[in-house]
Amino acid sequence: MFQKRREAKARKAELKRVNTELGEIRQNLNNAWQIFNSTTDPALTEACIYEINALRAKYDHVIKGARSYFL
Repeated sequence: MFQKRREAKARKAELKRVNTELGEIRQNLNNAWQIFNSTTDPALTEACIYEINALRAKYDHVIKGARSYFL
C-alpha cells in the first residue's frame, strides 16, 4: 500500500518537473523567436536560428523521455 503511494507521489513529482522544464523551454523558444523576428543583424539572425533549433531538439528530447517514463 505504501509502495503504491510512493510510486504515485514519485510519478506526480516527475510529471511536475517535466511540465516545468517544458514550460521553460517554450518560454525560451518564444524569446528566441521574438529576437529573430525583430533583428536585422545577420549574425544575430543566424545565432537565433541555431538557438531555436537547439531548443526544439531539447524539447523533443524531454518529450521522448517523458513518454518512455509514463507509458
